[in-house]
Amino acid sequence: MQFTLRGDGAHQYHFANDLVWDAGPGYYFVRHHDTVVGLQLVFSGEHKDTDRFRGKVAEDTGITSVFAGPRVVASWARWSAEASVDLPLSIDNTALQVVPDYRIRAGLSVHF
Repeated sequence: MQFTLRGDGAHQYHFANDLVWDAGPGYYFVRHHDTVVGLQLVFSGEHKDTDRFRGKVAEDTGITSVFAGPRVVASWARWSAEASVDLPLSIDNTALQVVPDYRIRAGLSVHF
């Protein structure tokens, strides 16, 4: 969970606070000393209120969304990787906005 406390920006623009979260059940299929492989069902979401410009609401800046999908994680030796697909369960935006049909995320890291 991450909460971003925002405030006034330049030119009398006030950015709204933002709450982002994800959680869900998972299972490690492989758990050895130097190898791990797991699968998780992830529920994630975001809530952001509308921004304000010169004291007035910026109508197209608020969103509440909930996604669900699988995440695969793996670690071996010095390498770690993860990949996930998020499908929307609910998207409620405050005005005309571009919103994702789905999200694909992936990461790869090496440990020194």
